[in-house]
Amino acid sequence: MFQLPAPERRILSLHTTLGSDPVELKCSTLYYPVSCAENGLTLVFTHGLAGHKEQYDPTITRLLSHAQTRATIRDIWVLDFPNHGQTALLNRPLLDARKAAGKAMCTTRDIALYLEAFLSTPSLKSSRVVGIAHSGSCTLWIFALASMPPSLTPFALIMIEPTLMFPSLTPTDPRSIHGAANVRGSLAKRDRWTDKEALMKWLVGGKGVWRKWDKRVLSSYVKYGFEEVESEVGAGKKKSYVTPTLRKDEESPLYACLSHTVEPESLGRACRAVQEAGRGVHVVWANFEEFISKTAKKEILDATEHRVASQRTVKGAGHLVPQEKPDELGEALVEILNEIVNGSGNTKAKM
Repeated sequence: MFQLPAPERRILSLHTTLGSDPVELKCSTLYYPVSCAENGLTLVFTHGLAGHKEQYDPTITRLLSHAQTRATIRDIWVLDFPNHGQTALLNRPLLDARKAAGKAMCTTRDIALYLEAFLSTPSLKSSRVVGIAHSGSCTLWIFALASMPPSLTPFALIMIEPTLMFPSLTPTDPRSIHGAANVRGSLAKRDRWTDKEALMKWLVGGKGVWRKWDKRVLSSYVKYGFEEVESEVGAGKKKSYVTPTLRKDEESPLYACLSHTVEPESLGRACRAVQEAGRGVHVVWANFEEFISKTAKKEILDATEHRVASQRTVKGAGHLVPQEKPDELGEALVEILNEIVNGSGNTKAKM
């Protein structure tokens, strides 16, 4: 029976910028050494907004359960964004110091530069990188592709429910509506619980999106997306509570439409660059059009100059595909990676 390689927890130091300020940010990663294939693929997973790297564990487990697929993969990297997950704990002193000084918080443009810094590390030198991005992190790859040197262009890019927006976006578009709701909602939502047990009960007991999540993903969200902190309650006494590692004042602006707006020409150039570098761009859509309508899909595909090598729909999934259908996503990735290795594409399938 196949034994899943245990991921190594590696912490990298990335030299990048926040705003115009040069900074050194920590990056907590999961690294899976998969095979000794000399020309094997290096998969780089990036999560959506308010996510964390461990959310992909069930998907990667399913992906690596296929022997033929394992043989094509050299290694896998999964990373947190600088103010998300366990990485936020490492960068919290710097992030809080910037807020105290009145400096701008981490933007999607900042995270794109952070991603580019990660791709520039010696560990990925000469790797055949396949980027695998969900939701808002698709925008970050497109931003990064606009500034990175050709040597860093990924061999392929898989975008899962890309929330790409264009300057022509109307206020009635679901992306506008959901984006604005998330900006407001993230500031208004509850962010303190007595402990993680109370947090879990709150997540599954309400009407929120978490009720639809796979139990394994939900468990890792509670474990890695939250931390226990202490606050002064007077007379030298302290009280502990559980709160998200991504503070809500940092989360809210990341949902703004402008944070995900790209020029159609920029998306077209990015897709052309990935196509010329290797096996092009592949897209995975959700079955339920919660965030991206048919019209939005057409706009996105038109802007790619129809250079998308393949498209798939994950049956039964809403926008949060990795959280709701991690096994089905794993199976979709197996098919896409097979196409990337064998050079086939231009398919439309439903998982």
